[in-house]
Amino acid sequence: MNNEPVAWMAINKSTGIGYIQKDKPTKMNKMDNEYTALYEQTPVAWLAIGENTNVFFDKETALAIDENATPLYTHPAKILTNDVVNELWAGSQEDGIAMQHGFTTQQHYFAHLILRKAN
Repeated sequence: MNNEPVAWMAINKSTGIGYIQKDKPTKMNKMDNEYTALYEQTPVAWLAIGENTNVFFDKETALAIDENATPLYTHPAKILTNDVVNELWAGSQEDGIAMQHGFTTQQHYFAHLILRKAN
């Protein structure tokens, strides 16, 4: 599996309109948009449902049993460094920022930032 993004999902900060772009965002792009990297994944196995319902590590065998075999993927873990967590914490502590984003407490806003960054 390639660890480089294959595309980027962009959401315009002022309009909320989203789109996908192939090129890596520049600093100039990041002023107006919030980006999420999109990665390509290769199936690790296939679920074939038929007379011999089973999980197969060989795609051809799975397709011979079930022409609609379901690809199975791993979920890549994302590690948040202390620096990233500290940066998110500092950003969540700005006066009134939690309320601006619809949260009643800064703790809720911080939790939201952590989960969003981890995804």
